[in-house]
Formats: sequence, C-alpha cells, structure tokens
Amino acid sequence: MRLLIHDFVGHPFQVQLSRELALLGHEVTHTYLEGFPGPKGSLEPLSTDSERLTIVPTRLPKAFQKYSPLRRFSTQREYARQLRKLIAQTDPDVVLSGNTPIDIQAELLWCCHRRGIGFVHWLQDIYCRAIEFFLARKLGVLGALAVPLSFPFRHLEKSVAGRSDAVVVIADAFRDLLLSWGLPESHVNVIENWAPLSEMRQWPRANPWSQVQGLGNETTFIYSGTLGIKHRPDLLYRLAEETLGSSRVVVISEGVGREYLERRPRLDNLTLLDFQPYDRLSEVLAAADVLVATLESDAGQFAVPSKILTYLCAGRPLLLAAPETNLSSAIVRRSGAGEVVDPDNALAWVAAAKRLATDSPYRARLGSSARRYAEAAFDITKVATVFEEILAAAAYSKTFTSTSSVQTTPTNTEAVADTAKGAISHEH
Repeated sequence: MRLLIHDFVGHPFQVQLSRELALLGHEVTHTYLEGFPGPKGSLEPLSTDSERLTIVPTRLPKAFQKYSPLRRFSTQREYARQLRKLIAQTDPDVVLSGNTPIDIQAELLWCCHRRGIGFVHWLQDIYCRAIEFFLARKLGVLGALAVPLSFPFRHLEKSVAGRSDAVVVIADAFRDLLLSWGLPESHVNVIENWAPLSEMRQWPRANPWSQVQGLGNETTFIYSGTLGIKHRPDLLYRLAEETLGSSRVVVISEGVGREYLERRPRLDNLTLLDFQPYDRLSEVLAAADVLVATLESDAGQFAVPSKILTYLCAGRPLLLAAPETNLSSAIVRRSGAGEVVDPDNALAWVAAAKRLATDSPYRARLGSSARRYAEAAFDITKVATVFEEILAAAAYSKTFTSTSSVQTTPTNTEAVADTAKGAISHEH
C-alpha cells in the first residue's frame, strides 16, 4: 500500500510506526507540522530506515500561533491547504491522521473521500471535551457557556468519526464515547499508545547530561514534556516547595505551564529547562530518581498523557497525579511502576513524593517493574501489524464506496470552526 501518515505534533511513537510499516513493505510518507512547539521524535532519516520511507515536514510561511485563537485559525487553514497538496502529490491508498485539530481533520477527510482515498481517524484526544475544558476556564463566571459554545466542535467531531473509514482510539473510554454517539462497534479500534523502546538506551543516573546540569546526590524529580493548563504546573511548584533543602525538581518544558512557574517566587531547588534534543532523552530521564507526570481532574475525560509511556522505558519510578479513571493511572498501577494520587489532593501528592524520595530500595523495585512492563507491552512489530490490517481494510473499502454521499466540504468545516474561533486556544 501507499500510505500517508500524518502526525500534527511530530511525536516519537508515530514516526516509529511509519518506519515499521515501511519495513513491512509499504510505501510510507510521514508528515508533521515543522516548528510546532513541544517534544519531538526522531524525524531525521536514519541509516536503518527502509528506502520505502519518506519523511516530509509540512511547513508554514509563519510560525504556528498555538495560543492566539485568531492567528491559529488562519494558519490552520494554510496548513490544511498544504496537506491537501501533499495528498495530491503522493496519491496514497489510505491516510492515517492523528493529533490534529478537528477542523483540519475534517478537511483531510473530505479531500480523501473526494479522491477515493481511505481515511483512518487516529483519535488521541476528545477534541470537543478539550474545548469545553479550556472555554470554561477562559470564561470564568460565564463558564456555563462552554458547552453550547463547543457544540459546533462536537458536531464536527461526530461527523469526522462517523464518516472516516475506520477510527483508532487510544483508550476504552474513548471507544465508549464514540459508541454513545452511534458509531458501530466494528468501526472503532482500540490501540493503546506506546513508546519507542528501542530508542531508549539505559543510562546510569550519573551520565553526561546529568553532569552538565550539575545534578549531584540529592534526590531528583524530573518532569519532561508538554506542560499546559491541564497539566497542573502548580503541583510541580508545590513539590519543589515541600522538598526544599532535600530534593531537586527539574522541569523540562516550554509554553504556558513553564511561564506559570517562571512567574512564581524563585526556589533554589526548582530548575527550569527548555526541551532537550530527542537523542539526549535517554540520558535526561535516566538522571531522575523519580519521573513526574500530572493531569487535571477535569482533563482526564479527554486526554491521556503519553509521557508516562516514555518514562516506563527509562526504568525509573513514576509519581503521577491523575484521575483514577484515566488510562494513565491504570497503566501505572498495572505495571507496578509507581504511585498514583488524586490531583486535587495536594497532601497525598507531597506524601507520595517524600515516600519515594526517602526509600531507595522501593524506587529500585518500581523502576525495574517499569522497564519490564515496557519491554513486554511496547512491541512495535505487533502494533504495526494491527495498524496494517486496519489501513488495508480502509483502503479496500474505498475501492467499492461511492464518494457522492460525502457532504463535508472545506467551506462548511471552516464555518463550523469559525463559530468559536474567538474564544478558544487549544493545546495538544
């Protein structure tokens, strides 16, 4: 098959999937938005890559304005235009697209159906729920308006899910929501996210990166990855406050969460760093005694923080603040890799941190469990084989499906997105 795999943000495991599908014999074009803020995967050609793989960054004439709703809307239209152009150039049998704003996703779906190309919607976040979350916080006392304002996005998300040739979701909770929207069970496939285990070399705690950063013998907590409103940066500051004099907290991120920490009174044990090069990530995570992840209670219904999967590969214990019902909590518990606390219980958060900081044998057991789980669960060959079957079925179905019934057009997707463009600023 000729495959176009689109990952809006450029994360590590998506490009690993593209590499594996190319090794399985498919002609794969992998694309992503160049310059989008956030942690990135290995997006440069590797000596081990199949000649069937082509990695093509999609470029915009101006930087993507993640936190400016009006400018973000206009750049998303240009980005969608660039993707439609790439689809015309590569003429794939099927497109797999994920981590993508829903209005862009709708335009890609329309383009593929018009051309008789299969389209698989890789659902990483429940977009309309995320819109509700951010609108409620932006509107303050008028937060009750978040639900009606997000309705156009809910309508569009239902349409994209229903009209795609297949949907891949990352959690059972996401599947249940789609089924409640009326999608048939055969249309929805659950494939949990993973991390590129082979790219995570095992380093000792004292390694070249930790030495450059001056990390000594004090217990070190590290948070690495996207840090937005939904990720509770206040908990990281509280962690540093409560362990001042005994531990160090290192936060590796950029954006609004990082800016929140910069505005707080300075703490001697809180270190803020920009995103580190992907080829140094193994050293970065190995420098931690404890790896930290956080997620707002309300955000648990629409997001699953994938950073915990990379953490598992590092073989270090995890400290996670997340809703009990979120998949990330279930993964940490099932792997035996760390402690999970309610993000709204600051006392439990601090107590768990201190327990991990003071018990080295306990940390060692948790870290070993983390790595064992990753080695058992993150088999890219098995994952790629499942995706291969879904993509093949989508490509086959388009061969026999008329495109005349598809009603979504670029015009009406832009109109739907425009309804609330002045009120939102969504994070991925």
